[in-house]
Amino acid sequence: MLAFSRKRLALLLVVLMVLPSVSQIRSSQAEGATELLVNGKFDYGIEGWGPYQIGSGGDYDADHGYLDMWVPELSPVSGTKEHGIGFRQAVDRGDLTFDLTYRLSIFLKVSHRQSSPSSLMPTLVRSKIELYTVTSDGRSVKFILIYHFLWEASELREKEAYTAHLLRTAGTYAWKSFVMDVKKDFESQFGPSSNYNLERIEVSLELAQISVPFSTPHALWDDISLVCGVAAEKREERTTTSTQTFESTTTETTSAEGNTTSIVPTPSFPPGAVFWIGALVVVVAISTAAIVYLALGRRRMYPLRPLAVHSFAQRPTTTWEALIPAEAFVMTRPPAVGIQKIQALMRLDDKVHAYISDRGGEISWSQASRDLRISIEELKASIERLKKAGRIE
Repeated sequence: MLAFSRKRLALLLVVLMVLPSVSQIRSSQAEGATELLVNGKFDYGIEGWGPYQIGSGGDYDADHGYLDMWVPELSPVSGTKEHGIGFRQAVDRGDLTFDLTYRLSIFLKVSHRQSSPSSLMPTLVRSKIELYTVTSDGRSVKFILIYHFLWEASELREKEAYTAHLLRTAGTYAWKSFVMDVKKDFESQFGPSSNYNLERIEVSLELAQISVPFSTPHALWDDISLVCGVAAEKREERTTTSTQTFESTTTETTSAEGNTTSIVPTPSFPPGAVFWIGALVVVVAISTAAIVYLALGRRRMYPLRPLAVHSFAQRPTTTWEALIPAEAFVMTRPPAVGIQKIQALMRLDDKVHAYISDRGGEISWSQASRDLRISIEELKASIERLKKAGRIE
């Protein structure tokens, strides 16, 4: 009875020491950084995001773990009027600061003609961060940071009041991840952020075009995150590629296979967390000692008995197992999907579609094969795919 009471007392002591330590460390980490956006990975469709139309509008799909936006082929649009689609999410909190880290991943399915600087039908892919602030004298001022992913410096219009345009070159047909330091970008354009109190944030994702495309452009979005707090001030050190910006504070990574490589801010623990981490180490040591003590006590009370060991081959075969051939128990791994091959076919189909459109729908097999530098069989296969997709008749 005495031994049983000592064991219960040891277990109770371990529980009382472990639970407060773990909860304190978790709360310390939570105080350091706060995720402001919901459903940034689109695991729940567009929950938390509000769609809106630009001009004559666009379409979307969010059923595959990411947001796919596209602009369908429409009648010609006169002048420089844009048409497309966007999604917006607002953040209203009382503890907002300018220590913001904005992260996203993007995959653009856009033909060369639509992404070329001199194109008459450019595709516009951008993300806006609207910052609603109040000055010390009570004035309300809204600042807008617009991050362009298909844009050129020469094409930027004159700046509107309290609006900054920043270029983040994304490329096409490959996932690319970006991390933006919102505070540095803001102060490089508008001066010290300490002059303003931040009350509301709106994050927008947009895809638009100015005129009719040769093919339907897509913009895939994933891992949208806006972190506010201490963790926004530090990032992981890794090999990255600098982007072309006017005041560049962005890092990025690219994966041609379509897998997103996230760039995550390095956690920064408050000073109090260091103490609790040390306390947790002590608790783990005490817990280990208590477990060893209990195990030795059980061994004294219940002597171990030798166990009979049988190999699988020695085990008697049951009747139902004898009726099933051995090959039935062999599991095979399904072949990997050729992602690079699919992307190459998509680029080829866009190229063939643009070639046919340039010639009014009439082509010569041999001439087209020479111009496009592909075999006639590849040309015919591409046209069949375009027909099945409904892009040509």
